[in-house]
Amino acid sequence: MKKLFRFLYEYRNLFTFLVLESFGLSLVFNQHFHTKFKQVNSSNLLIGSVYEFFSSLRQYPYLKENYTKILNENAYLKEQILQNSIQANKISDKFSEKQFKFIPAQVINNSITHTKNYLTLNKGASSGIMPGMGVIAKSGIVGSVKSVSEHFATVASLLHTDILVSAKLIPSNVIGTIHWCGYNPLQLQLLYIPRHLKVEVGDKVVTSGYDATFHTDIPIGAVSRVELNKESLFYDILVDISTDFSTLQHVYVLENNLRVEKESLEDVTRAYYD
Repeated sequence: MKKLFRFLYEYRNLFTFLVLESFGLSLVFNQHFHTKFKQVNSSNLLIGSVYEFFSSLRQYPYLKENYTKILNENAYLKEQILQNSIQANKISDKFSEKQFKFIPAQVINNSITHTKNYLTLNKGASSGIMPGMGVIAKSGIVGSVKSVSEHFATVASLLHTDILVSAKLIPSNVIGTIHWCGYNPLQLQLLYIPRHLKVEVGDKVVTSGYDATFHTDIPIGAVSRVELNKESLFYDILVDISTDFSTLQHVYVLENNLRVEKESLEDVTRAYYD
């Protein structure tokens, strides 16, 4: 026993070195294993992200198909709402119920910084769009179709100094004309409102339905300023636009199935009296 203690004492430095060496090797091994584990996890995360990306690519055609389906369903619902409105006003007949059709389209180009601004749509003659058709959005009126190719259409927006739209004030129901001055893309002018009528800030402005481009009561905006000069016959009225043209993406082209009949009759009448 004394020999064992003597041996341990004489080689104590060696044994201490071996213990420390073993401890150091265990730390290195654990660190290496932990690093490898993190690498495996990172690799799994990367592989998972790649699979998710390609899965999204595979699903894209289905998502696009569903999106188109939703737009078409919205167009159908708008037709139903319009028909219900016509019936509620007791002017329904077999012609007016089917008078308007909505064609969904996407805005693929747009301008608001010029005096004559246009939009470009991703639908054209192949979708039934023709020059002169009205264009609306969920928020209200947008403009009218100017030119058409097979798959595209250009639209003169409300922000165009040559565009005039027949409008109606709510609640007075008086008829005026909407016009853009060419400098503020958020406001329009409402012209030809006689001075003897009562007009207040906040009054709604909608389409009158007098022309064949738009049906009645499509939102245009709300009165934001009313002024009257002493010698003027009409109010000076500014209207805040209900449609934000800077963010416009999706629209509906309004097809009036009775437009040709209405305009032909009015042309005959004007020719007779002229």
